[in-house]
Amino acid sequence: METLTLITPTGDRPLAFALCQNWIRKQTLQPDQWIVVDDGKVPLKSYVPMQYVRREPQPDDPKHTLILNLKTAMPLIKGDKIMIIEDDEYYAPEYIEEMALRLSQHEVVGIGKSKYYHLPLGSYFRIGNMTHASLAQTAFRSSFLPEFKELLRKSNVYLDFNIWKKANEGGCGFIFVDSDKNPLYLGIKSLPGR
Repeated sequence: METLTLITPTGDRPLAFALCQNWIRKQTLQPDQWIVVDDGKVPLKSYVPMQYVRREPQPDDPKHTLILNLKTAMPLIKGDKIMIIEDDEYYAPEYIEEMALRLSQHEVVGIGKSKYYHLPLGSYFRIGNMTHASLAQTAFRSSFLPEFKELLRKSNVYLDFNIWKKANEGGCGFIFVDSDKNPLYLGIKSLPGR
């Protein structure tokens, strides 16, 4: 049976991470491994099974440490299927199961036409992306890890675009559109924290 690894890079987002733990706890398909790399000034407390990795903040860290935290997770990955789970997203209970099912047929899978809810404005918006998926809605098989690691090595801030550029060039990417009626996810903008 194929195994599943989730990776969550985070830091100084206790409310967002508490919500994220709740979404993962309710999944109809549980991961075999959940790697959480935390570089916040205040370490997180976990309430569900996970492999917690503390990456101490460094004075020369960039403002956004997503790439550094993902690099930290790379040597720990054990799964055949890998999903990036961001802490500022809502994931429906069927999210992991649906993405894992699609990964049985494709090497890189994502959800296009990203949906977001902006807390301060109290409004929804959708992006028309169909050639790439946001990192938070991207999953891939372990066979794609060499390409993913190479993209991380370049430390490009447009990681999601570059993943999908590589996947589309190789003919191994599949993007689908999520239902508005029973959505698998929703990005949440402006949760407290960095």
